[in-house]
Amino acid sequence: MAGADNLKVPTSDEARKYGKKGGVASGKARRKKANLKKAFETILQAEVASPNVKKQLEELGFDSTNEMALAMVMMQKAMKGNVRAFEQISKLTTTDAKDSLDKREQKERIKALELENEKRKITLEGGAKSEDVMSDYFDKLEDALGNDS
Repeated sequence: MAGADNLKVPTSDEARKYGKKGGVASGKARRKKANLKKAFETILQAEVASPNVKKQLEELGFDSTNEMALAMVMMQKAMKGNVRAFEQISKLTTTDAKDSLDKREQKERIKALELENEKRKITLEGGAKSEDVMSDYFDKLEDALGNDS
């Protein structure tokens, strides 16, 4: 490979030094992001500057904050057919949203419970020896885990 002789493997001290630099930079970036979030939260809680928007919100019985003004504008856009506005409203108001890891874990637990119930059923029926039950159980468990990956 061209240039492979130019590559240097860092020593443990160098790796530690570069890792520390990366950690410090990461901390700065996280703090900057957190400060930006706080700034937006403060601005959203502030009173609306426009007297017309303030009056309109108060007539509807809402707080006259920037947050409520944005919500109202987003709702108006969604009602006019803006699909992205509708999707954002739906995303913000959905409380039972699970990420893919939660869904996967739930499926695995259900499969494990089904296998356990099947094992008990076979044991209660007395139709198979315990070695056969365990063998079938592990075969099905391997199939279930192999199919999810």
